[in-house]
Amino acid sequence: MVTRAESSEADRRKLLDDIKKLIEAEKGKVVGTEDWGKRNLAYDIKKNPQGHYSAITFEGFPNTPQILSSKLRLMDELLRYLIVTKEGAKVEKKGKTKTESS
Repeated sequence: MVTRAESSEADRRKLLDDIKKLIEAEKGKVVGTEDWGKRNLAYDIKKNPQGHYSAITFEGFPNTPQILSSKLRLMDELLRYLIVTKEGAKVEKKGKTKTESS
């Protein structure tokens, strides 16, 4: 995800905590977080030439990304976000666990 570069460290931590709570509310599990720092954007997003990049790795149910996406879309602090499913991730369907292959 990309947040505004001028936002303070406390604001970014609060935003990350809010997103973690959203994941946990959907019975998901946060595996890790990464702070990639401030970087120049290829083009201005909402009149911002720079952004602060962060990544959250989580596990959840198959519908968790759609629910999370609908809630992240409403957060003004986020400039952009992207939810990616790892290849070979386990997908639960009807009580069975199977490995997804593409």
